[in-house]
Amino acid sequence: MNVRHEFQAIKSLFFPRWDRANLWRISTRSRRSVHGYCDRICKVIEVAVAPSDPDERDLLLIHEICHAVTSGSHGKAWQARMGRAAERADRFGRDRLAHRLREEVAAYREVGDWRTEMYLMVEGWLETQPDVTLAQVKRAIAAECGLLYSEVATKLRRLKTVFLRSRRDAQDARDRRSDADRATA
Repeated sequence: MNVRHEFQAIKSLFFPRWDRANLWRISTRSRRSVHGYCDRICKVIEVAVAPSDPDERDLLLIHEICHAVTSGSHGKAWQARMGRAAERADRFGRDRLAHRLREEVAAYREVGDWRTEMYLMVEGWLETQPDVTLAQVKRAIAAECGLLYSEVATKLRRLKTVFLRSRRDAQDARDRRSDADRATA
């Protein structure tokens, strides 16, 4: 079964009230570095890599459609919708899929807010590499999160502020070490 047919099957089985007007489409073309992405503006589910395993493929489609029917994040609404999909999978006798859906929710609960994680990662990068540029940081975040470079600043609104503060802190720490080295010499 191809991804388009599977998309329609998942819609009818797991999301029967969603997208009745068929405004959403699926695309197997993506410029992103992740397996799937939900573009809520264009109403497109992008699948860059469709797993050959049916449960993994369905997990990917359900994951992305849950973004479409909720706020777009991996927050509580998305987690609840994934949980309802797991319950449906149980009813359909898709035990492995139900288990994988629940594992996915648990993994995102443990991670917490991805934005906070990204800001902490920027701070860490600048501690070890104080000469890194904002453009380099944006490219790294885009690759890490499956975003386009142009989306990074809109998804992480505090990025420039965090970057500049972290760079200043890293430079101050470097200056203090340099001063200490001169004092002991």
